[in-house]
Amino acid sequence: MKSALLFVILLSWTEVVLGNALTDLTKLQDDFWAWRMRNNPTSSTYNGMCKYNDLMESFNITTFTTRREDTVTFTQRLEAIPRNGLDQHGKVNYDILNDTLQTFLDGNLWAEYGALSPISFLGGIHLFGGPYFSNGKSRGDFENYIDRLYAVQSQVDEIIELGRRAFDLNRTLHNVSLVRVPEQIDNKIFDNPEKSPYFEIFKDILVNDSHVKNETIQRDIQSRGRLAVQAYMDAFKTLKYFIVNEYMPRTREGWGVDSWDPTHNYYKACLKWHLSFEMSPEDVHKLGLQEVERITESMHNVTKKLNFSGSVSEFFKSLENDSRFYSNDSNEILKYYNDTVFQRINPKLETLFKNIPDVPLVIEAAAYDGLGGGYSSASETNPGVFTINLFRPLEVPKFEAMALSLHEANPGHHMQHSYSMKANLPEFRRDPMLSFYNVPNWFPFYSAYQEGWGLYSEYLGEEMGLYEDEYELMGRYSYDILRASRLVVDTGLHYYGWSRERAIEYLQNYTALAAGSAANEIDRYITWPGQACAYKIGEIKLRQLREKAEKELGDKFNIRDYHLHVLENGAMPMRVLETLIDNWIQGVKDQPSPTTITPGPGINGTPVWRATGHVVIMWLLNVLLLRYLF
Repeated sequence: MKSALLFVILLSWTEVVLGNALTDLTKLQDDFWAWRMRNNPTSSTYNGMCKYNDLMESFNITTFTTRREDTVTFTQRLEAIPRNGLDQHGKVNYDILNDTLQTFLDGNLWAEYGALSPISFLGGIHLFGGPYFSNGKSRGDFENYIDRLYAVQSQVDEIIELGRRAFDLNRTLHNVSLVRVPEQIDNKIFDNPEKSPYFEIFKDILVNDSHVKNETIQRDIQSRGRLAVQAYMDAFKTLKYFIVNEYMPRTREGWGVDSWDPTHNYYKACLKWHLSFEMSPEDVHKLGLQEVERITESMHNVTKKLNFSGSVSEFFKSLENDSRFYSNDSNEILKYYNDTVFQRINPKLETLFKNIPDVPLVIEAAAYDGLGGGYSSASETNPGVFTINLFRPLEVPKFEAMALSLHEANPGHHMQHSYSMKANLPEFRRDPMLSFYNVPNWFPFYSAYQEGWGLYSEYLGEEMGLYEDEYELMGRYSYDILRASRLVVDTGLHYYGWSRERAIEYLQNYTALAAGSAANEIDRYITWPGQACAYKIGEIKLRQLREKAEKELGDKFNIRDYHLHVLENGAMPMRVLETLIDNWIQGVKDQPSPTTITPGPGINGTPVWRATGHVVIMWLLNVLLLRYLF
């Protein structure tokens, strides 16, 4: 009887531990997400949360320390949770949260590097993170919005403090990262506050359906709103003055961040942050050279079919005046992209995917001259946005539209985000909140997974038969070789001491990029060290995992199931993804043959007979325990 009592106690204790582990992890995940929302209030508003609608993100230098201290506390709470007390799904969440926290702590050691310069032509408060107005129109919404407009001055003051700290440490950005910023800031400034788009919401306060019915209050809000918008624009005038008169005269001379850290350890930290695993700059560079050689051979095979005997760069140059491929009409190009996504790609997605989420997508011209194309994530209240840089329409060849659309829209980033948005994931994984300037002093959003999938999606276009002729196939290869070239030029700039001119020349020798686009790309790599390396390395890893699954599963391999398993689990470090796929492979292997009779589904995946039997056993054992005790 004593042995039975001991067994019951141990079994009951195990049940408690397992339950507590999941409860504690869930609570920790929720607390971590709430903390991140508090630290990123405009992201909170974008995601439909109203709690912090009166706040703006802080750029105070003290956040380097306070966020580290808070993250240490989260880490300690996680360490106190027994990982073995979690089911397989819980272990994945545990591992990703652990990696998320540890990546930030490792990167925080480099806080006073890139994080000192939150303004560049690629990002900053002049481009993103504006004082979003909530979806409502109550008086409180207007008051919150006014508070946010005024709060931008505090942000500017804090950014100036960071910049002066960068002066002291000789860790400023290069001039190419900032030369376009003054013009970008000018887009925020208007002669009259009422001409600003930021005042539009105050005009709407007078419409009949407004929740603010009292006309006196309406007039008061309008008047104070006008002053707040003026203060908002004045803050950007201050920022522009600082950039032009203080920061730009002190920009660094060296192209790469090796001028910040000759040991290259900072650049290695950036690489690791984006790749989610260790890989030396030498190995990245070597892999890039190998991939460029391989893809160049594929491109030559295509040009031979087209009876073109020149080099790849000469082939693309020969197309520049061909009206089939180029247009100076931005609206025509936008229509071409819309047709590519909605008429050509979307109807074929079900051949390789299942359970595709229905999340809206729109295609727009980019608002600023930065990346060639991009994607802004959808939320429950906003569609996903695929943007195309049309500032130089004649440098946007139509034969590249298919590859770019596959990458940014479907089955690329939009579909990727849609799956994770609709999946059963904790919030901190569902929306990782992108930020590049402060890498590695930021929580990871797993660039190799994110961008690797985008490039892998371009490859899937071949399997779906979407590249209809040799020209579109060359467009696909031109994007592929661009990602391979990035491994070469990014390490060249930041590790091997390449000049900007040498890097631009390399891109023009091997890709279809025109001079202006090639320069834009190189300026991006100079500004965001390591980020451009994630694409090709992530894609290679995804294809390796797929090949492994195909080899081990044989006839049991299902491409739609593989893709679902990768996508519905959201972004993660590549080592965790590899473990996840290994477990999936083993699970498929363990599945009985179709002729075998198996129990039906039960409680949380446990067969009914086993779940019921477990309950009966627990009841009987507890009866024995009660009889023994009383």
